[in-house]
Amino acid sequence: MTEYIEIDVDEEFRLFNRFLLSYNDFKQAHEVASELVSGDYYEKYPENRHILHALNLAVIIAYSRPFKTSRGQLALRSLPEDILSDFDEEKMEIHHQVISDRDTMMAHSDADVNNVVPQALDLGHRRILMPSNASPYAMHLLPEAMEKLAGMAFVLKEKVFEMRMEIEPGIIDKLPLMQVQDET
Repeated sequence: MTEYIEIDVDEEFRLFNRFLLSYNDFKQAHEVASELVSGDYYEKYPENRHILHALNLAVIIAYSRPFKTSRGQLALRSLPEDILSDFDEEKMEIHHQVISDRDTMMAHSDADVNNVVPQALDLGHRRILMPSNASPYAMHLLPEAMEKLAGMAFVLKEKVFEMRMEIEPGIIDKLPLMQVQDET
């Protein structure tokens, strides 16, 4: 059974928690993207397409999490938009593409994007169904974009850490203390 801790949840606490969650998401995105770029995953495509697609999916989902609406009361629903203010046009284009891919093909099956219009093929004596929806894994990020995304995730990870450290002194004394058992 989960035991809940009573704590006063104000806006500053919720922002602090969003930074903690986002740090882990960007760390995961950076580590997996870096592995994709430094490994031989792209060179072995299409033989290893399932691994490349799975790792691409992991990067996109992890990177996107801080920017998507989160449920619950313990953290802000998403990161403040100004966190991207240092990104140039090229990085913003990659950011928007990643978020769009996540929303339409990776975390959701968008019928319009996937062109879900089944057709029938007439064989003369009978018709057979020919689904024409695109695979949600049809396109992965190219190595150059993945390398940039790895760098973007690293920068954002460091930025949320700095932002967290700015407000931590005002939060730390409000947090419940952990009970540590002496094992001697």
